Amino acid sequence: MPKKMGVNSKAEAARERRSVAEADRRDRVERAKEEEYWREAEGPKSRAARRREEDAEKRAEAAARKAENRRLAEAEAASASASAPSKTAARKASRVGAPAPKVTEAELARRREDERLRLEREPEAAKKRAARTAEEEEYERVVLVANTNRDDSIIEARSVDEAIARMSLVDSEGALPADKHPERRLKASFKAFEEAELPKLKEEKPGLTLNQYKDMIWKLWKKSPDNPLNQAAE
Repeated sequence: MPKKMGVNSKAEAARERRSVAEADRRDRVERAKEEEYWREAEGPKSRAARRREEDAEKRAEAAARKAENRRLAEAEAASASASAPSKTAARKASRVGAPAPKVTEAELARRREDERLRLEREPEAAKKRAARTAEEEEYERVVLVANTNRDDSIIEARSVDEAIARMSLVDSEGALPADKHPERRLKASFKAFEEAELPKLKEEKPGLTLNQYKDMIWKLWKKSPDNPLNQAAE
């Protein structure tokens, strides 16, 4: 018994194209005969009329050929894609069946060491975060919250001029010694203190306004040993 062979899709498509072409040729011959018959029956036509008819026939034939070629191309593409799933399935099967890469002992040791270092660093990082948070809160408190705990041994004032006015109200029995020009000495001392402290504060606590810096300087000045009022109170 002869062995059954599979159908060659390309050969089959070629035979189909030849069959279609032959049928098309016979159809054209028949149409030509029919048109010749009607031309003889209708009598002579003008040259323009004949050209219009010929152009219409050519366009119809071109459209028919284009449609047929498209149909044959689609049939061939469908035949070719029928065998594609088997190759795709084979590739997927090969990927699924491939063994997973083995992790070496050195890689496991490295991972364990990384995890150990991470666990060791966590408490230290938490301490640093807590310290930084506390420092920021203190910074905020110093800048934005008014200090209500006044030192009774210091003359309270909001500016140098007010401090000078307060000094003039202290009687002769007070703690302040007599000074012919206290305002000059006080203003000069504060000016020198401000010029020395302002760059330090700008470096330590950047981003504040000038008024905030001056407010901090004034609070430092009220407790500074360079303040003549504090020297007089000692």
